[in-house]
Amino acid sequence: MINNWKKNTIYISIMQLSLLLVNLFLITIISREYGAETYGEYASSKSLSVLIGTAAVMSLALVVTKVLAQKNENSKLMFQNAYSLIIRNLMIALIILIPLTLLLNRDLPMTILFLVGFVFNEMIHVALAYYQAKGDFVTSSKQIILRTIVYGVGAWVLVLQGFTITSLIIFQVMTLVAFFVVAHLSVPKNDIELTSNTTVKNKLQESGKKMVLTTFSSALISELDIVLLGLFYSGSTLGVLAWARRILEIIFQLVAASLDILFPELAKAKNRDSISELRIKLRKVFLLSFIVPILFIFFKGLASEIFTSLLGEEFSEVSTYTSWILFALPVMVWSRINIIFSRALNFEINITKSILFGSVASIGIYYFVHSFNNNPAVLSIILSQIVIGAITTYSFKKSYE
Repeated sequence: MINNWKKNTIYISIMQLSLLLVNLFLITIISREYGAETYGEYASSKSLSVLIGTAAVMSLALVVTKVLAQKNENSKLMFQNAYSLIIRNLMIALIILIPLTLLLNRDLPMTILFLVGFVFNEMIHVALAYYQAKGDFVTSSKQIILRTIVYGVGAWVLVLQGFTITSLIIFQVMTLVAFFVVAHLSVPKNDIELTSNTTVKNKLQESGKKMVLTTFSSALISELDIVLLGLFYSGSTLGVLAWARRILEIIFQLVAASLDILFPELAKAKNRDSISELRIKLRKVFLLSFIVPILFIFFKGLASEIFTSLLGEEFSEVSTYTSWILFALPVMVWSRINIIFSRALNFEINITKSILFGSVASIGIYYFVHSFNNNPAVLSIILSQIVIGAITTYSFKKSYE
């Protein structure tokens, strides 16, 4: 049991590291070879597709994993019916996407391709739920690591050969489709029934609706800023701002991963004293997170040289924007603390509603700030995160009291 846990932990860590490094590598070569304007469109269109895709797939991979782990009598029917639900929702999402893309002035073909890729990625995870439900994260991690390497190397070759950015995204989608086939065929035939069942579909959909609000609210925190930046900015400025916001997101996710480790301990807390003690511990993490933007300011000159060397002269201002945008990090960490506490103490619905409300308020903030300033991107990002932080704090305290 302990050996399995160790192997799972090692492979999950390698998988997450490979995803992080390959994605960083790809956006670096895309930025350098295609320029800031193309990267800005790439980042904003992808963020929009992630938000729409998250709603469309309804967290069905998590739902299927849960059902399979419970050894439900309809387990064999989960795969086929989950696939068909996801494809149906993709069709609906594409209809919604067309006017939305035009409204937000995004590249329609690029956004559609990203959305299709996102959907097939979810279907890969539906297939891999077979292994994860059995506690086997090694097999699923191996497949994802292999897919990530294939995509990373293939995309690098395409960039070196001078292919267009659209060709690169098509290759990504084709890779995801191919690995969906691999993942599906890796599940033993005896454990899959390719039969459509209305009752199973309805149950999957019902469970998905309950889970999707949580995953969608998390996606909003990560992606909404870049979608909104794409609404107010274009050209090379959008590419530079998107890079600065992505750096903030990467650092935040690393800190968030360390916070999530405390979730099991918090879930076991039985009285207010133990909960208060854990909250005091996490407040220290919140205060320590101020060190990141302060340190970055000291090394801003070096960071500027690195960004310019890696990305090109167009990105010389990335370090300047990042030095200010990073001051949103402590607020995002505080919001994450509120979210972790709320989920562990079963206040999930309230905290999700507060994030959704905060995200709507963020849209208002962007419009309000941009009506008074010529280039208020940094202020918009920080203020929107402060509002979400304040609302999640209020939500947790109200639920807890």
